[in-house]
Amino acid sequence: MTVDIDKTRAVLLQERERLLREIDELESGLAVSLADSSEESPYDQHMAEAAAFTQERQMDLTLEENARMSVARIDRALAKLDEGTYGACDSCTKAIGSARLRIAPDASLCIDCQRLAEKGL
Repeated sequence: MTVDIDKTRAVLLQERERLLREIDELESGLAVSLADSSEESPYDQHMAEAAAFTQERQMDLTLEENARMSVARIDRALAKLDEGTYGACDSCTKAIGSARLRIAPDASLCIDCQRLAEKGL
């Protein structure tokens, strides 16, 4: 497998920066919405409004958590680039496959090991 290390690193770093901006925006939004909600008495809100606010806040927290996990995967891929082990499966050490790495440059498992991981095996 031939990997253009410079191009891969650039793609990973660009995505990492995008995710960090997204995390900052989500954190800012969560801080503002929390401050806004703390000013209002829960008795002033209609139950549906309170439920919508809670659902929106939970969705933002989930998006933030997902973005942080993606950053961690990207950091792992960047470390593997530095170590010279990029493209090797973390589980079986076989080559991940160039098609998979083009689609998911932060992949750390080959497709077979990924399927097993998704099944909990």
